[in-house]
Amino acid sequence: MANDINRVVLVGRLTRDPELKSTNNGSYLCRFTLASNRTIFQKDGENKEEVGFFDCIAWGKLAEIISKYTQKGRRVGIDGALRFSSWENAEGKRQSKVEIFVESFQFLDSKGAGEGAVPPASTETGDRAENNSSGFSEPFNDDIPF
Repeated sequence: MANDINRVVLVGRLTRDPELKSTNNGSYLCRFTLASNRTIFQKDGENKEEVGFFDCIAWGKLAEIISKYTQKGRRVGIDGALRFSSWENAEGKRQSKVEIFVESFQFLDSKGAGEGAVPPASTETGDRAENNSSGFSEPFNDDIPF
């Protein structure tokens, strides 16, 4: 049986501070919206700017890290999958939404750098976070000039 592909890679800025919530079983989830700009080149020579707004959700340790180290305006890159949800509202009307289920992310600007920066491998989920594939075994050193 062939596997389908559901993969999203985005770069953008947070439109508001992330919201961290705890579930009944003690795991964390973080919701945030990412704005991503693109330029559309038109035949008449005029360029048109277009902005897309994407609802994102992260779980577990990744949710805690995003909540702690990002804020409105911070530029990040995310990698994840689309997830479709549907429900019935209080009036009985069917509603639906597509969110990006964030699996990993990276900080892309230096805003707030120096205040508890996190090594890149700790932004990934699953076994990759435990087996630090970047080779860092010591805490991240903020004094490195890059």
